Amino acid sequence: MKKLFRVSVKKFLSLSLIILSTYSYGNIEATFEGKLAKLSLIVANTNESRSKGLMFQESLEKNHGMIFIWPLSKKQCMWMKNTSIPLSVAYLSTDGRVLEIYDMVPFSEESICSSKKARMAVEVNQGWFSKNQISEGDKINL
Repeated sequence: MKKLFRVSVKKFLSLSLIILSTYSYGNIEATFEGKLAKLSLIVANTNESRSKGLMFQESLEKNHGMIFIWPLSKKQCMWMKNTSIPLSVAYLSTDGRVLEIYDMVPFSEESICSSKKARMAVEVNQGWFSKNQISEGDKINL
């Protein structure tokens, strides 16, 4: 029974991600299990929106960010080309678990890649994850 439940939950989450990745939304609200932190996230789920990201923005409001959603889980890479805001990026698994967190350097064209297969990434103001005690293994709720 427990195995059937886990399989059903995984299928539901995968289907939810597929649906989320095919539609363009404005902002979505996100929380983290067991944490008080809340984020308002801009969805980047097309090649165009993922390529532009937060380029050319002068600032990012407190508790705001961007979620990048790719169609497949694989090694993903981000960079800071034309991005002046110091950011942190968290790579996430298909089920929303934080896999890795990196701080990024404004205007850097160096790729910051996940070492594990990631389906999503969340960019926020640098230091937001540590300030809110979000670390590897934590789960985001969208």
